Formats: sequence, structure tokens, C-alpha cells
Amino acid sequence: MTGKGSPGERRPAVQQNPEVQTNSTMDPDSTMLVHVLDVMNIPFTIMVKPWEQSEYEFRRNRGITAETTRLAVSEIEGFLHEVDRRFSPFKPESLVSQARRGDWSALLDDGDFQEIYAKSALAKTLTHGAFDAFHQGTYDPTGLVKGWAIDKATTRFLSPLVATGNDEAHGTTGDEFQKSPVEAVALNGGGDIRVAVSQHSDHIWNIGIENPEDTGRIIARSSMHNGAVATSGFSKRGRHITYTANGEVLRQLTVISDNLEDADMWATAGIASGLDSWTHMARDHGLDAIAVRENGEILQFTDGTEISRRHTANPDTRPHEEPSC
Repeated sequence: MTGKGSPGERRPAVQQNPEVQTNSTMDPDSTMLVHVLDVMNIPFTIMVKPWEQSEYEFRRNRGITAETTRLAVSEIEGFLHEVDRRFSPFKPESLVSQARRGDWSALLDDGDFQEIYAKSALAKTLTHGAFDAFHQGTYDPTGLVKGWAIDKATTRFLSPLVATGNDEAHGTTGDEFQKSPVEAVALNGGGDIRVAVSQHSDHIWNIGIENPEDTGRIIARSSMHNGAVATSGFSKRGRHITYTANGEVLRQLTVISDNLEDADMWATAGIASGLDSWTHMARDHGLDAIAVRENGEILQFTDGTEISRRHTANPDTRPHEEPSC
């Protein structure tokens, strides 16, 4: 798990922009195909953008895309329900509930359970205990499962929609390629967002970071081709994260990364550990983030370095018009 992005993938971290909000959200334009699912008591929004070319091609692409999107949405819905069935700590027959009762057999015979358990252990090590699946004495990987599920769903069912057949696979070279009818995709799970764009597209996803003092307004924007944004804080779910250290508590923390699993882990760890510990984690792991202090001051980090401070009362902030966290 790392916080750094691949060159050319994520655009320079977060830009201060008055059209953005602090839990991540994205408002689709009129060309988007949008589906909303309600799973795990969370709204999951799927956005698929067809290529825009001539009117004929756009109508054709939109028709093809609508059908492929319906199939992908169905697959994603089934996958998310399966994740909920197997990993919810609230379902008595889930693998997590069985483990809590002392039955850890899933560690031997279930690959996904093994993966999440191992990633939870690694997260605890990387965050020096701030992210701990056993922090309340019983196993609860919920803080990692949603990001993991969104990453898996995007990789399995959405990213193939923007894939193109070219080069080695199809024996073509240069600009010759078989273009998919889909240009860009996004999956937003309760404000945590994973996006992907065709390698032949210059489409930019603009993700708004909400103001925790006024969630109808935006304090920053993250612009990216491929990557993820996760926000943790207290503006929507109260103080649901256990604070583990002395010092200043952050009101909200948004992390930008290549994948949502990492972004969610670091955002949760930062809220749990407080400002001082977060600053060290950001520096050590080269993280991109937007932190909001209790006094409303906004700190922006790029590659682990704090590059700016300002206040949420900035008079330039306006209601968000695009996807936001």
C-alpha cells in the first residue's frame, strides 16, 4: 500500500478551487449514464461516459454503452451484495461474524478473507496502529472492506469498459487501435470515489471536496484521469472513528491515491491518530491530502509536504457543481 501515484496518472494532487466540496462527490454532465445502487446501507453511484464524436457516433456509442453499462451494473450489484453477505459484522453468518465467534476457518479456505485479513494487518503496521481491525477487541475490517470492494468492482467490471484492443494483443501499432465506446468510468461509494479513463482520452474527472461546516459547498478539487479519493471525518456520521492519540483531532481528512483501499486506510488512520501523527505519516509515505482542522483551517499536502493553509470561511467557496467527497 502506498500513497503515491504513477507518473501521468493522477493529476497534481488537489487544486484549491471554489467549485469543490469535502466528502467526495461528482455531478455528472448530460452525456453520462448514471446508475445508483443501495447496498450496505450506502448509495453507490456508477457513472459511465460514452465517447463524444459525431452525432451519429455518439448515439451509436451511447446505445452500445447503455447495454454494456446495464450488464456491468448488474455484476457490480451482485458483487457488492456478496461482499456484504460475507464481510458484514452485522450479519450473524458472515465470515467476519464467524471469526468473531472463534471460527477462523476462512483464513484457510477463502481467498478474499485471507486477502482482507492480511491487508488489515499490513495497514496496522503502516499506520503504527492507527488503523486497527481489532481496535475494539474483536475483528472488524469494515474500515478497509468498502474501499477494497470498490477497487475490485472497478477493476473487474468498469475498467474493462474503457479498455482498448491494440498493439501486442491485436497486432496494431501507432495510433491504430480498437476504441471502446466508453471513454471514462467512475464508482462512488458513499463519497469515496474510484475513477478510470481510456488511455486514448484526455478526460479529467473533477472531484469536489466538501466543506464539513457546510456540506453544500466545496473547499478544494482533485483533478485526475485514474485514481481514487477517500474522505474520513465527523460531518456526516458523527464521531464513528475511535481517536487513539493525544493532541489535536482533525475534523476531516481527504486522501488522494492510486486506489481507494489505500486512500481510505490513510484517511481513517489520520482521523484516528490526529494532526501530529498524520503529518508524520503523510511525510513518510508521500501522501496527497486535504486536512481540515477543528478551527476550520485547511491544510493541503502534496507528496507528503504541507504546501498551503487557508480557512474554510474563504469567501470564494461556492456550491459544488461536480462530483465531490
